[in-house]
Amino acid sequence: MLNSKLLLSSLLLLTLVACTKNEKTNNVELTGSETSIIGGEKADANSPVTASTVSLIYNYQGKPYSICTGTLISKNLVLTAAHCLAELQGAEIFVHLGEVLPTEVDETKLLRIAEFETHKEYHLVYNEQGFPVTGRNDVALIKLLLDAPEGAVPVPVLDESVELKAGETLLLAGYGLLNEIDNPIPATGLNLVRVPLAKLWESILVTDQTNAKGACSGDSGGPAYLETSKGLVVVGITRGPHDLAPDCRHFGEYTNASMFKTFILEEAAAMGADAPVFTTERQ
Repeated sequence: MLNSKLLLSSLLLLTLVACTKNEKTNNVELTGSETSIIGGEKADANSPVTASTVSLIYNYQGKPYSICTGTLISKNLVLTAAHCLAELQGAEIFVHLGEVLPTEVDETKLLRIAEFETHKEYHLVYNEQGFPVTGRNDVALIKLLLDAPEGAVPVPVLDESVELKAGETLLLAGYGLLNEIDNPIPATGLNLVRVPLAKLWESILVTDQTNAKGACSGDSGGPAYLETSKGLVVVGITRGPHDLAPDCRHFGEYTNASMFKTFILEEAAAMGADAPVFTTERQ
């Protein structure tokens, strides 16, 4: 198990990369909602989002902490962000499926991890003041020790041949903060929200969260879904704020999952995991 110093270091890394500074914003007022990622709604137990979205649970001194979110992309493979796992080698981490977060480390209900792999070229990009402004290759895979239980539904990944366009609606999901300004409010379960895609920037999807709706701290690694006639398709992996946004109410960054098709397939094969499906379905 990690010691306290390493845990704090890991959580600090998550705060710098994937979350926000607790500062007021002058351009967007609080919505008053306490049942959202930011401005969204609770996920229902029978929702397709609940069947495919997972929480990464860290066992710290016998207590479960939800540190990030992920997406089930095959019966034993979870897609998440590299920054969620980069400092957690040797830690006791579980995967949790369900609309309500666990309050105890019950190993009969949490899913054990066999191994995980982060992208070998993952790195942060800093500005002249030494502040991390974005991340490159922020993608990782988790192989479950056993197949996901009955009721879990792996989702396909959008194929690299399909082009996304600004203005499309993305469905975001995660177990992160409900409010990040002044007094952070942690979530007790899975929440979802719909936002427009603002632009595509290199290997990153930029989401418009200026209506006080979007992903926040703890949602890192979680999905941006397209809702199609055949079900959910994952297109993005929650990465962090865009363009030095001071909170979750400006623009967010998502790693474009389709651009990492080779990494996903090669690492899945190397770990002996069930291969995910890449689809061209988008409507």
